[in-house]
Amino acid sequence: MKNVRKVLVIAGFDPSCGAGIVLDTKVVRSLGEFAASVITCLTVQTTERVYDALTIDPDFFEYQLQKIIEDIEPDSVKIGLLGSEEIARAVLRNIRRYNLKNIVCDPVLKSTSGFEFGKDKFVEFLKSEFLKVCSVITPNKTEAEVIFDMKIENFGEDILNSIQQKMNKIGIKSCVLKGGHVDGHLAEDVLITQTEIYRVSAGKIGSTDNIHGTGCAFSSAFATFLAKGYNMYDTLKQTKDFVSNLIHNSIKIGKGRLVLNP
Repeated sequence: MKNVRKVLVIAGFDPSCGAGIVLDTKVVRSLGEFAASVITCLTVQTTERVYDALTIDPDFFEYQLQKIIEDIEPDSVKIGLLGSEEIARAVLRNIRRYNLKNIVCDPVLKSTSGFEFGKDKFVEFLKSEFLKVCSVITPNKTEAEVIFDMKIENFGEDILNSIQQKMNKIGIKSCVLKGGHVDGHLAEDVLITQTEIYRVSAGKIGSTDNIHGTGCAFSSAFATFLAKGYNMYDTLKQTKDFVSNLIHNSIKIGKGRLVLNP
């Protein structure tokens, strides 16, 4: 019998299935591993935009979370849209309670269409308590600017060193900065740990602004490769190749942006 790795996905539900928990599950399965999932919130969402979001009852959410962790004992955890501080606190409690490992957090704060999922108080909670228990965070440019309270126009040495200093101050273990939204011909991703900085580059394949779900796919793939036993740097290389291929083969299913189809 094959030794299947188990990835627990904690994220929101997108009815278009172009992002969120359904896409995460498809990514994990396409990489040959098993995905279990716990939904944080429901959204009214299409390939064009996010219209509204409804957070799951925090007590019911935590009940689901505990039972599934006790049953499957995940090898890694992908955390996407949390939706509220109450949900985030429940996740934090159980990361600590069950000593979960390989925690990948995609800190979803605002949709590409502009819908805000996180207010100032929630962001401060993430920075003061939540992010420091994660193995790695995978923010996009806008999210990184909020978390590190600085403009990120490029991935120059001064900017990366400043981010590294802020990571150490906050207590963030590792951060992957994704370069798809940064100007230039290269889509350069940067892995920053508390002591090292690694760059992985590839040619850009169009604009990721016109593709739905790239951040979700990236973080769920990252969690899957960690579950497989790759180190952080090799996980980034594998994830970048995988997501680049998904972007290259993205499809049109609705009136809005393209979607990934793992």
